[in-house]
Amino acid sequence: MAKQKSSSLIKVMDEKEIKEEFLPKLENVTKNIFKILFHFDSKNTLPPRELSFSLMKEADEVEAFLDESGANNNKKFFFFRELIATIRWFNFFLFQGLHLHTRVGNYKLEITIEEYKNFRKELKKQLIFGQTIIKNTTKKLIKECELIGLKIGKVESYLEEIFPQIQRKILPHDIDEEIIKEEEEKVFEILIKYLDVCEEFNLFLNYGKEKFLKEEPVEKYRSLFHQLESLYDTYIKNTHFEGEISDFPKIRGHIAVCLHLLEMAKAVVHFYERHIEKFYNSEVYYKIVECIGDEKKLVFIVEKFIFPYVAKFSSKGERICERIFSKIGRKPEEFLIDTKILIIPSHRIEDFHIRPIMPITQIANKYKIDSYLYFNRKKYSLKSAIEMAIAIPDIREVLMRENVEILIRGPLSAVNEMVKFFKEKVGAVEKVLKSHLEIS
Repeated sequence: MAKQKSSSLIKVMDEKEIKEEFLPKLENVTKNIFKILFHFDSKNTLPPRELSFSLMKEADEVEAFLDESGANNNKKFFFFRELIATIRWFNFFLFQGLHLHTRVGNYKLEITIEEYKNFRKELKKQLIFGQTIIKNTTKKLIKECELIGLKIGKVESYLEEIFPQIQRKILPHDIDEEIIKEEEEKVFEILIKYLDVCEEFNLFLNYGKEKFLKEEPVEKYRSLFHQLESLYDTYIKNTHFEGEISDFPKIRGHIAVCLHLLEMAKAVVHFYERHIEKFYNSEVYYKIVECIGDEKKLVFIVEKFIFPYVAKFSSKGERICERIFSKIGRKPEEFLIDTKILIIPSHRIEDFHIRPIMPITQIANKYKIDSYLYFNRKKYSLKSAIEMAIAIPDIREVLMRENVEILIRGPLSAVNEMVKFFKEKVGAVEKVLKSHLEIS
């Protein structure tokens, strides 16, 4: 009996298969997205969230089909795929912004009426920019269809009545949470986590300028604020704490605004890193930039709009936390997170060794919240004698040549006490920590 010949899992299409099989499939897959895009293009005002949500679903489906078919490695269909990706990411930016623009009035925020109006006004400017990019890209997409031989079917009206339901329900985010017996302790931990995230983001604004347009750090903070929102909804929302202390819903509002802004940042940064920088100075790069108008505008949106507003809303939330701590009988200064930069002069190297410096661990251990020392891109626990025994020689090695800059981070009371310790023991000088970002 002759053996049956097995076929490969992947087959490279020839021209006939592309024309007779692939293009008809692509025409079918893109049928709905063109309906939405033509409807989208007819809007002279910002589109409704439902239209943007529909576009988001269709763009995902088209891009997935193109990637599965290998379009990202094919000369003929590569640019078509890039145009779909451009629409997908700027629509994601638009959808998050539209949601925020619509919902921000429902959040309980500690801002003035003037601040509220200014924020919505600035937000609308960015959304119009995103909408314009999608319209420009749609025009290029239609021209590209002619070049690759893709037929655009008869465009019918895409009515709002058939828009899908936006809201989705998810299970509680609790897989990485410790089991806490006392409800109040869980609430307390969430507030501390919020303060820690805010302070960490503030450090990023001061020290991470070279990473502003990198997806990894933006995704990190987006994920942290998303976790905070989920934790709040699981452990605080609709509890007696939320009912008795009116400041709790304000924390939820500030978390939500920061999260949606960072969702917008993620879309812009992902696009910039994967579709602008990656193809810099190539033919594709210049074609994509034509859709955007000015790539510097992407940098402006992140640096001058999104990050400063995340910093502003998160810092307002920190002040709300301070009030909540007081209301539940806790000392705010023991839990509010602070950061100080100290410069240790090189001529005090003989004072900086294990025996006189090690008592810093005793100060750190007086407080429940952890404190850390940052030096030369390394993080050391100030509560750990072992870690400090490693850090001190590392710092001494540099002190032999020059002044050393260290960063102390922890609860406000602990940081103040440790700064005083370093000043007295080694003549440390405090350096002002000031963000270079301001609301435009």
